[in-house]
Amino acid sequence: MEGTPSPLLLAGDSMRAWNPAGSLLAEENGSVRLSAAGDRIAWGGMKMLESPIDVWSPGGLSLAGKRLPGRIRISARNGGIRVVAVVPLEVYVSAVLSREAPPTFHPEALSALAVAVRTYTVLAIATPRDPDYDVVAGVEDQVFEGVENVGAGFRAAAEATRGEVLHYQGGLARTVYHSTCGGRTESAGAVWGNDVAYLRSVPCDDCRDSPAWRWEYRMGRAEGVRVALALGVRAGDDLGIEIAGRTPTGRASQVRLLSGSVAREAKAAMFRRAAGYAAVKSLWMEIVPVGGGWRLTGNGYGHGAGMCQWGGNGMAKKGSGYKEILARYYLRTRLAFLPGGPGPFAGGAGGTP
Repeated sequence: MEGTPSPLLLAGDSMRAWNPAGSLLAEENGSVRLSAAGDRIAWGGMKMLESPIDVWSPGGLSLAGKRLPGRIRISARNGGIRVVAVVPLEVYVSAVLSREAPPTFHPEALSALAVAVRTYTVLAIATPRDPDYDVVAGVEDQVFEGVENVGAGFRAAAEATRGEVLHYQGGLARTVYHSTCGGRTESAGAVWGNDVAYLRSVPCDDCRDSPAWRWEYRMGRAEGVRVALALGVRAGDDLGIEIAGRTPTGRASQVRLLSGSVAREAKAAMFRRAAGYAAVKSLWMEIVPVGGGWRLTGNGYGHGAGMCQWGGNGMAKKGSGYKEILARYYLRTRLAFLPGGPGPFAGGAGGTP
């Protein structure tokens, strides 16, 4: 939980706090109030602890009514508290699966996604976003909402592929994925500006069962003005929004905003972020003025690069195994096992979509 205001109340039975070297610093049973004093942590108003600390409870912990795993890492930054969940890798994989895919997915599709989730995570451990954590718990990385209520199918997929990761030319692949491509995946170069040999655009008609195969969204005038302002344009009643550039697959690369004498182009990805990922589901879209606002229609859900999850499920229902699914979306990669088996890592307990 990034920048959680202090003080905060942490609850759990037989709580113990250690420093990174493993020395026991404090114990409490029931609850303890924590607050930040600069870059140090006040434990129950009685002890000042150097940040960061690891806290563990055998029965799990509760923070602001949210149930957390048994072990968390707490650090103080500029008067705020940062809380990070510390979760064993395979437990994390199954928990992410439970939020990134529906339980109705075919087991082979879930197994393919488990390998992608695991590979993405292990690569993130090698190159973490922040000294305090490896991955964000939102859509910037992978959705993680704790380890409770993880269905048996998700746990089975993680176990069936335990320790398996994808390699490309001797190193871990960046196994990005998305919900629905809508008919063709996108290249990494078109999405992020850097070409990746195994993340090329490939045709995919197997995601037709996705509820986002085709979508429509009505954007009102007031919302359009808000989005324009977020992109640096103070718009009047004459605001115009149009596609200004496309990638080779047909997805929008640039959006043009017009108002009065102002005409400004913005990256289409920034437009989508400002409008909301759930509203503008993908950049494979059209924008048409309608009744004072705009009608947006499009194909798919997500950035479009890497594995199409609903496409993988469609392949599995036709008889493809998880290895075939991975080979389709991550070109010329190969499966390998983690050396020494999986271990614990730090993953953010909260994130911003």
